[in-house]
Amino acid sequence: MPNESPIGTEYARTRDIIAVAVLLIALAAVLIVILVQVWPPAPSLAPDGRPELPPSATTARLPGWSPRLSRETGLFVIVLAAGMLGATVHALRSLYWYVGNRSLRRSWLMMYLFLPFIGGLLGLIVYLVLRGGLTSPAGGTSDINPYGITAIAALVGLFSQETAEKLRSVFGTLLAPAQTGRDQALPPRVDGIDPVSGEAGTTVTLRGTGLGSASRVRFGDAESPATDVTDTQVRTTVPSGAASGRPIVVTPTGNAPSPEDFTVQ
Repeated sequence: MPNESPIGTEYARTRDIIAVAVLLIALAAVLIVILVQVWPPAPSLAPDGRPELPPSATTARLPGWSPRLSRETGLFVIVLAAGMLGATVHALRSLYWYVGNRSLRRSWLMMYLFLPFIGGLLGLIVYLVLRGGLTSPAGGTSDINPYGITAIAALVGLFSQETAEKLRSVFGTLLAPAQTGRDQALPPRVDGIDPVSGEAGTTVTLRGTGLGSASRVRFGDAESPATDVTDTQVRTTVPSGAASGRPIVVTPTGNAPSPEDFTVQ
């Protein structure tokens, strides 16, 4: 492909895979420790049997550091840690899938390092939206169930891409869309496909523009993850159960069908 950057196009080396896997596992262990230590204590019962208000502050006992956190600060830390933990689980699942299929490229290693932080920030954003009362009534810290917000933040991190798309669709209807300018990303478009026929397991390359955020390719009702993604091309493998027809590249900004049919042999 002309004008295609050679950076990161080679397959990930064994030491790269081991380093990323160790970092993700270590990060997951640290996040679990943070969640356990920062978790607010359960409210105790008054002498008359009624539940008392939860403590206004708690002490997090971490290695070499024991900060005393207010309940509000503790909830922020819990949301960040849960979002990062969910995204770390997603990164580990994706890592072993691509390594198992021997299709992990070095250009994707940066994504695995950034994904936990993206999940944590998205979890915090969703938490602020909920606490701000934009989608539910606002309440004080004593009214918040830590199990509920932790589960939401973890799911947001686990499905960070779907969460970003949902936030975009929700607030895209509330706010005026941005005007298209010179720096606006090009809409996804597929100009060609190579080869135009093959059986399940065949590697297919779709070329076009605006494909840099492609996540998967549809062959009828079957889908396959996008690999070797650049702004001008996407590679994928024909999944089992694929049907003949026009493959569709799925991106966060819209779907791009191929102008040519792909015949499943």
